[in-house]
Amino acid sequence: MRSLRWLRIAAVAEATTLLLLVGAAVPLKHLGDWPTAVRVLGPVHGFAFVTYLWLVLQALGAGLLSRGEAARLALAAFVPVAGFLAAGPIVGRASARLDRGQGR
Repeated sequence: MRSLRWLRIAAVAEATTLLLLVGAAVPLKHLGDWPTAVRVLGPVHGFAFVTYLWLVLQALGAGLLSRGEAARLALAAFVPVAGFLAAGPIVGRASARLDRGQGR
């Protein structure tokens, strides 16, 4: 249960940093001639992305997610806002399966 909670937190962090990077930092770099935003937010998003994928793989390995759910969560990390939309329902379903005592 705890790992699913961390997965949901990581999904929100990853989606937020991606949205900030693509929606604010990159335009500031190209339109505002302020590359510092990308230099700062790029590594922050990179850390959030790697952490999120690591948690997805851990949940998959622990049997908390099916392969399809893990694939959808991993793909959602590449689309701005998709992380917000995908993580909630998938982690919620996995959590409900655990409450009922079912594995995958």
